Amino acid sequence: MVLRKSILATLCLTLASAPLAPAAVAQARPAGAAATDESAALAGFDQFLAGFREENGIPSLSVAILRDGELLWEKAYGWSDDEGETAATVDTTYSIASVTKPIVATALIAEAAANRLDFATPMSADPDWVETCQWLAGSSILFGSGGAEPDGTPVPAMDCSRPVSLRDMLNMRANGSGGSFVYNPIGFARIDRAIEGAGGRDLRQIVRERVMDRAGIHDIALGWRDPQSGSALRLLALPFMIEDGERIRTAISDDDFRASAGIKASVHQLAQFDLALDDGRLLPDGWHQRIFQAPVAREAGDYRWGWFVQDWRGHRLVWHSGWDPDRYSALYLKLPDERLTLLVLANTEAVWWQNSLVRAEIEKSPIAAAFLARFVD
Repeated sequence: MVLRKSILATLCLTLASAPLAPAAVAQARPAGAAATDESAALAGFDQFLAGFREENGIPSLSVAILRDGELLWEKAYGWSDDEGETAATVDTTYSIASVTKPIVATALIAEAAANRLDFATPMSADPDWVETCQWLAGSSILFGSGGAEPDGTPVPAMDCSRPVSLRDMLNMRANGSGGSFVYNPIGFARIDRAIEGAGGRDLRQIVRERVMDRAGIHDIALGWRDPQSGSALRLLALPFMIEDGERIRTAISDDDFRASAGIKASVHQLAQFDLALDDGRLLPDGWHQRIFQAPVAREAGDYRWGWFVQDWRGHRLVWHSGWDPDRYSALYLKLPDERLTLLVLANTEAVWWQNSLVRAEIEKSPIAAAFLARFVD
């Protein structure tokens, strides 16, 4: 895809969570064949992840799996500093990049349910929206000016003459006629400015109150300037890039918290978010069904309320990826019918797989494919 790293570097970052027992295997499954199968799946996936980390030169990799409303397994691989002396743990924090989006969307849904936010608010409440839209539409950025993906799949351009609401943007309907999604992280990043332009609250305040406090998540950084970040920045894994086979330490982005990215969190904290999401502490009545269970009309999948949604081999997959170029990457995959979740954070971009702007295809992720093969197929 035609995406400039210098531009995308401003888009991505990290995420959130409440107290869980940090055990390698936190909860045993029922005895018998099912337990044996699951133990074998965990052992095989553990081996795959260790190999994937070595093959891709990832210094620090943290992973968690949840099933049936409980933490099933979590593990960290490698180290989080540039000297290789600080072992990575499940409490090591990372920039989670665009995995921020489903967290923000969850908070905004709760804010709207409390009548503090109207999804009909136009994105033009952001004083710079029109100028931003026109710049994007005239740029060489694929999700701005449109064109085609490498396989020829068309990507419609932004239509700056069409009114776009906050609801449209949360569902990635800022491009073309809005009939289907186009992943547009720059447009999504303007959500907080539209909210504030319409007289709404500061996004950090909304997310802290509607998500972090309700889920009991502490020591998480909602951007660099978060006064309540606690130990999140102290525990941050340093970012690296791989160039010509060499591991190179890169600079940490100083981008602050936006609707599109900016959270810095651990895999353990994301597991806390996932548990709170599923046990009803975060979403108002009816919203879990609306996001995770409602039919997907397009074979290519959908994007709704901060999540990619697709049907794959009879299974519903709900997910988001994260990419902070040359720094970090992330994966958050939910199978709501199986009550199964996978969380992966890394301090290189190796977890990202150049996913499509207009199709939901998480099965093309090597990590997701390995997970699905062991736990679902």
